[in-house]
Amino acid sequence: MTPNFFRPYLFTGLHILSWVLLGFIMLFYMPLTWNVILPSIFWLWQIILLFLLMIIFYSNAKIIVPKTIFKDNTSPFMVWALVIIFTMQLIAYFYTSQTDLHHKISLILGFKKYRNPYFDNYVLMLTLLVLGISTSWAMLQYWQKAAQHKQKLEQDKTMAELAMLKAQINPHFFFNSLNSIYSLTYTDIEDSRNALHTLSRMMRYLLYSTEGERTTLLKEVEFLKDFIALMKLRANSKLSITTEIPEKLNDYPIVPMLLLPLVENAFKHGVHATDKSEIHIKLLQNGTDLEFEVENTFFEKTTVQDVGGIGLTNTRRRLHLIYPNSHFMTFGITDDGKYRIKLKITLEQ
Repeated sequence: MTPNFFRPYLFTGLHILSWVLLGFIMLFYMPLTWNVILPSIFWLWQIILLFLLMIIFYSNAKIIVPKTIFKDNTSPFMVWALVIIFTMQLIAYFYTSQTDLHHKISLILGFKKYRNPYFDNYVLMLTLLVLGISTSWAMLQYWQKAAQHKQKLEQDKTMAELAMLKAQINPHFFFNSLNSIYSLTYTDIEDSRNALHTLSRMMRYLLYSTEGERTTLLKEVEFLKDFIALMKLRANSKLSITTEIPEKLNDYPIVPMLLLPLVENAFKHGVHATDKSEIHIKLLQNGTDLEFEVENTFFEKTTVQDVGGIGLTNTRRRLHLIYPNSHFMTFGITDDGKYRIKLKITLEQ
């Protein structure tokens, strides 16, 4: 069972415990510490007061606060608070005057006269306390729900971006890869078969392994290798591609399609039709720490903003949403005039 299953019961238990504790203080702790015998009308008043405080608490938290403070309309809330305070004082005065409670308590405690029979400080204190706690509790719940809603929207946005990324790579990449494989059938049948097998493996990964929020590092790296292999088929003789990817990696969960945009970005902006181009891809692992580096040729006609592109922007946003405190990313022009992206990320076990 998930923690969410027990949450309603936990909240209910906390409420019951809080009211039991308050009831114990009102009905037993304070009166019993006085070491006097109190009349039954006192105990009845304490029970009535506790019941009224419960009504104030939940009506304020569930009805008044959502319709006033949540809507940035505090004036009606202040009116409501004043009305409740006045009403509680009126009820207290009516009860004590009808039962002569204040006079009887004064005689029992040895007081000559009750200070102010028209104003009850004890009732005022409890009313203000309950109003304050119920308002704070309602606001806290509101903020929690707002935070959960925001998190859900961010997760949905992240999944939508992943779906968009998959949609972007599927049409043009696979179409161009098929054209390259078709051309390869005229020169090398065996290589064309291997390329088709690689392409089918990539399609299977996209269809079945990226539907959830996490995939595995090994699957993600294999997909990356397949992507690079197919891009080599389409590369001209001016392009040099080198990779440093360990053969053995420790497998950990990772967000699918997280590394691909960095590589795709290099092929998109770091390759020239006629000039010499270079792409270097490096991956290192130390336990759960993963380092990924992509370096490509930077052409003077291309701006730094163009090299980054929307793929890099989306990746940074996904990293911020999913790995907010466990990643570090740098990018820019190196001293030797190349464009480099370095990503360090701590994967969850």
